[in-house]
Amino acid sequence: MKHYTKLPIVFLLVIAAYTFVYAQLPFEVYFTTPEKEEQTAAIQKALLQKIHSAKTSIYAALFEITDPLIIDALCKAKSNGIDVRLVLESDRLKEKVKTKLEAANIPLQLDERKGFMHNKFFIFDNKTVWTGSYNITEREAKHNNNNAIYIENEEIASIYLAEFNEMFEQAVFGNRTEYTPFPFLSNKYYVKINDIDINVYFAPDDDIERIITKRIEKAKKSILFLAFSFTSDAIGEAMIAKHKQCIAVKGVFEKRDIKNVNSEYIKLKVEGLDVLYDANPKTMHHKVIIIDDEWVITGSYNFSKNARKRNDENCIMIRSSEIAKLYSQEFEKIYSQAYRAKTKKKK
Repeated sequence: MKHYTKLPIVFLLVIAAYTFVYAQLPFEVYFTTPEKEEQTAAIQKALLQKIHSAKTSIYAALFEITDPLIIDALCKAKSNGIDVRLVLESDRLKEKVKTKLEAANIPLQLDERKGFMHNKFFIFDNKTVWTGSYNITEREAKHNNNNAIYIENEEIASIYLAEFNEMFEQAVFGNRTEYTPFPFLSNKYYVKINDIDINVYFAPDDDIERIITKRIEKAKKSILFLAFSFTSDAIGEAMIAKHKQCIAVKGVFEKRDIKNVNSEYIKLKVEGLDVLYDANPKTMHHKVIIIDDEWVITGSYNFSKNARKRNDENCIMIRSSEIAKLYSQEFEKIYSQAYRAKTKKKK
């Protein structure tokens, strides 16, 4: 069933998928819907469509992949002459999946360090990127709260491709050292598409914690967040400081995370911030911050010490009120569910 709503920019809502076209550039934003029972989730269908539509290449860096539909689609793409290459986290790669991918002659590069290769991004035909919190498993698609964003832009794709090639071709993971002189002159982090600003960062190469903290410090009216793992003292302190400046701060934590001795939940709660833990009996897996109804921060990067120090991660920051509205709607849905569950528990 499709619903169409006319706004200054046209939005297409397909179950949990939101698409809008800004000038000639499509952005597509997807959210999972764990509250619904679906044989194939909308986010799975969308990713399958991207794989089937690839013309020349599919490069992906994936923390976890077990979804048989996506695996079969990648194997079929390879058999159809598409250049398919994967960077995978060895600790999360099941032997039967590895065997199937190798039987399809898909080249694999594995991260075998102690830290995780925690990315979840695809690059299609060197011109489009899919990224977000969504791991490629049926559980993540059907039962957990997740998001993905698809951007068609060759400059954005080139940024992700450089990171992919560093891992795939050079087997460099958890890199804190740039091997080129004056890397800040050659590395590209920023793209402007019409009036939409996009910044892309990778951990631990870039100090994403500092970058997020600086963005929070610029907040003028509101900060919303959805956090699977939130143990960053710096980000927590920045949010507390904005709360004390009368900036509205609201957030939802994954319920399991609040039991972590390093979780920021209790600290924020004690300081009077409006924070709850989620009501999903499975997992609230988002890593999202929305600032001033304008900036969206998403990607694979948890607000955690491991994400900052050990893991390979990506973080994308987008300044667009239209995209922020979609993420804010997802926030309000999850916050409302958490609030209702809290209220019901008190009765």
